[in-house]
Amino acid sequence: MRIALPPYEGGLQPSQGMNAVTSLAAPCVPLWDAPVAFVLSSLKEAGARKAERCFEAKETIYIRGDPDRRLYFVTEGVVKLYKSYRGHKEAIVTLLEEGNVFGEPTPQSGGVHRDSAQAASACQVAVVDKAALEHHVQRDPKCALALIVAYAQWVQRNQRAMERLVPRDIRPRLAASLLELADRLGEPTEGGVVIGVHLIHQTLADMVVSSRVGVSKEMARFRREGLVKPQGKGQIVLPNKSGLDEIARSQK
Repeated sequence: MRIALPPYEGGLQPSQGMNAVTSLAAPCVPLWDAPVAFVLSSLKEAGARKAERCFEAKETIYIRGDPDRRLYFVTEGVVKLYKSYRGHKEAIVTLLEEGNVFGEPTPQSGGVHRDSAQAASACQVAVVDKAALEHHVQRDPKCALALIVAYAQWVQRNQRAMERLVPRDIRPRLAASLLELADRLGEPTEGGVVIGVHLIHQTLADMVVSSRVGVSKEMARFRREGLVKPQGKGQIVLPNKSGLDEIARSQK
């Protein structure tokens, strides 16, 4: 079920009492290491309004074709970006954890979304009107720089998504997807890296643009080879990342 976000027809304007000294004050957040946190801290210090929205797992945030008026910042949980094809099938572009920005990577509104966003888990998202954001970055150049860094990370994620789909065979595509999830959502343990998000084979199939049956066969093969092992409900452990990396590179 889609959750309709409230309209901000006039844009979200900063507090009228904000002065230049306050707006240019640098938040106590490392810009290069945490650009999204820097942007949100800058907006807070300036008194700019933003909406906090909570979504349950599988709830839609926006769909392809919706008007592009806002930027979205993941503050808790995981968000799925995907593209629909052949009617009801999905191709997952990426899964985004806390500290990521999503939406159309432009500071100006007026277009439409080119992909769809859905909560992959229960999550919290900060929503900022682009008109208000554009007004704010003109007064705070460091916030503008932080947005550029966040956008650069967005480009890198998309580039990585395209690279994992280059091999024709499902095996290297699946290995690359598991490694990407481990790098961004993984937690090191004695038994290997635990991917910290609930994963079903259909989700992995959507990431590698293949069938669930094909993914299930390859995951069974990975288990026999000691490359993956299940843990708990829907969690996957990677005890041998180097072995998966070799497979992922095999057809590049």
